[in-house]
Amino acid sequence: MKFKISLILIILTLAFLNFTSAISAATYSDRIAAIVNSDVILESEVKKQKQPLIRSLVNLPLGIVPPGKWPTEREILDELIVIHLLEQEAAKKGITLDDKAVDASINAIKKRNNLSDEQFVLFLAANGLSYADYRKLMVRQFRLTKLIESEVTRKTPISEEDAEKYYKKHSSEINEEYQKLIDEMTPARPPEQSEKPKIPTEEQIFTGGKIRLRQITLKIGRETKAKDVRKVMETAKKIFQDAQTGEDFGKLAKKYSQDTWAKSGGDLGFMEYKDMVPQLQKMVQHMKVGDLTPPIKSRDAILMFYLDDAKNRKEKSVPIPEKTRKELEKRWKKEYERRQADKKSKASQQQEKANSQAEVSQNISDAEAKQIKTLGILSPEEGKEYSKVRTKVIRILRSELTQARMKDWIDELKRNSIIEVKL
Repeated sequence: MKFKISLILIILTLAFLNFTSAISAATYSDRIAAIVNSDVILESEVKKQKQPLIRSLVNLPLGIVPPGKWPTEREILDELIVIHLLEQEAAKKGITLDDKAVDASINAIKKRNNLSDEQFVLFLAANGLSYADYRKLMVRQFRLTKLIESEVTRKTPISEEDAEKYYKKHSSEINEEYQKLIDEMTPARPPEQSEKPKIPTEEQIFTGGKIRLRQITLKIGRETKAKDVRKVMETAKKIFQDAQTGEDFGKLAKKYSQDTWAKSGGDLGFMEYKDMVPQLQKMVQHMKVGDLTPPIKSRDAILMFYLDDAKNRKEKSVPIPEKTRKELEKRWKKEYERRQADKKSKASQQQEKANSQAEVSQNISDAEAKQIKTLGILSPEEGKEYSKVRTKVIRILRSELTQARMKDWIDELKRNSIIEVKL
């Protein structure tokens, strides 16, 4: 039977699939935490939002969690309420994104951290995120940033008169306030114990019943040149991303697959679980309906599998092998050490940049200072000193005005919404 050829190729994927399945996130309670108009926020969403990786992706000026402070669960819930309000507002205003820009940003992150697609998926899984979840977070971040730019940033213009009046009132506080602004740019660090992901001792698997797989095959010959294999893999990655972001797998199979099942959308038909070879059982027992595998390279092809349907399966918990757990802990430790080094490096670079900016601002020559004309609000002596810190003043003032505008806007959205907190 031709399908047996595919089974041989599936065997090659077991190590990766078993490992990623072993690091699935813990199951949270699904109690309702809050209702925001028509949106429901679950307790699981609140707990997930507290994970260090997700916190690093929340970079919106919401004004809820004080700078440098690790949030409480109630602060995270308040934050999620505002995020849902903003998402609803973005939908009303028809704010959309270019998918290519999002994918380009994610690819840049992978490149900057020297991670392959498989390593990136593994890193996300170790932090309780799937690739699809991560991409949704990035889309949300970009979309809400675009909304805030439109509704807040552009609506808080700063005039020279505003800046000079601010300086006249706060001249003795400028350097201190500017340093606070720089410090606020450094992300809060979680308590040490929350940095380490909770590695589960058990995993959920499915047994029995029938499953229906779809398959995409991109052929590569055994003597295909490496550069040509890379081109095929790039095509496979594009197909994978399209499938992850909602494209119909069956249509993608008809368009790209190069096997006998392509015409039927890669449909391999229903198979009895008990009749499958052990290797195939091991793969599909970790898959839920709607799951797909990343591109898998064998000697003859690059494959992707999609679990299209399942009937009469039973779910049960089984222990995760100690060897797998130790491997995960080893990889986590290595990744943790790398991230800690990155944090120190970034913090150092930010401080050097801030010190450099401060030095430049404080060392404007008298000739340059005279070229900056004031509006008569400041005395000649004040004008001279103001010219040295003008950039700082504008940045401080812009931050304060933006925060005030953001607060007023969010308060307005809340007044016009129905919000019910359950926790």
